[in-house]
Amino acid sequence: MKQALQQISTPIATQIDAFQQAYQAALQSNNALLQQMVTHVNQSLGKQMRPMLVLLCAQLCGGITPATIHAAVSVELLHVASLIHDDVVDESDQRRGKPSLWASFQSKAAVLGGDFYLSAALSEAVKSQQLTIINGIANMGKKLVDGELLQLSGSKNAIYNQAYYFKVIEAKTAELFKTCAQLGALSAQHSSKQLVEKAVQMGLAIGICFQLKDDVFDYQQGEHIGKPVGNDVQEGKMTLPLLYVYEQASESEKATIKQAFDNKDVAYIQQLVSEKGGIDYTLEQINLYKQKALQYLQDFEDSPTRKAIEQFILLVAEREK
Repeated sequence: MKQALQQISTPIATQIDAFQQAYQAALQSNNALLQQMVTHVNQSLGKQMRPMLVLLCAQLCGGITPATIHAAVSVELLHVASLIHDDVVDESDQRRGKPSLWASFQSKAAVLGGDFYLSAALSEAVKSQQLTIINGIANMGKKLVDGELLQLSGSKNAIYNQAYYFKVIEAKTAELFKTCAQLGALSAQHSSKQLVEKAVQMGLAIGICFQLKDDVFDYQQGEHIGKPVGNDVQEGKMTLPLLYVYEQASESEKATIKQAFDNKDVAYIQQLVSEKGGIDYTLEQINLYKQKALQYLQDFEDSPTRKAIEQFILLVAEREK
């Protein structure tokens, strides 16, 4: 996957370097504990697909500007802040196969570390000197919290409902990718309202596709995935593979599924989802949103950047971790 991302980033290679420098500069602090936490988080950095999408969309819509770099840094910092806080809320020991900040530094320090990343994200947004970017980052932060609270406060009946589930993931994962595409397009040199809207819809479809793929991973064995298998069930999160099976079940079967879910019977639920077509259904939905994203992309002029985003979309849908 790393090699594929390197190929995708070819049209923006110089700007990726500028992003990396600005990202590290945004995290400088004289506080020794903060620097320890930053070093810890850097050891388990993700693939940074979101800032890459910001840069690619800006290039697609007319050209990367200094505001684009600040937007990309801001998005990634806010994303990392949300992951740190998620791990505290969920009491997750691992993040991408390594000890989480919560596991290594405990709750109080981890929360403050997440707050530091959040503050740095807002600072970077201000450096863009574009109100639309500042507003976009602020709205993304609100949406992420909204999604988390929807998931935490949803009634039992809502949890067993596909419509509610999609509402949650659109406010969480999909919002991140949507905002990446939006801010990239808004920061471009010659973007238009029409191009921005096309980019937004493409980013939303990519984000849903990304989350659905994560849902599938939770039912697959393999150390390469980077998170514990069955983690969603352990945390009380009913995702699409199980939701599909639940909605197809009889009333008596639904009662059994509810009981197994409430009891966190991971082995039973994994077997059920596999046998009753939950994974196959989710893969079909992934393909549907992949095609939606590709369709929006076709409205842009052919270019190396458009080809790179096409490969980006395919990677999101077909990745193995």
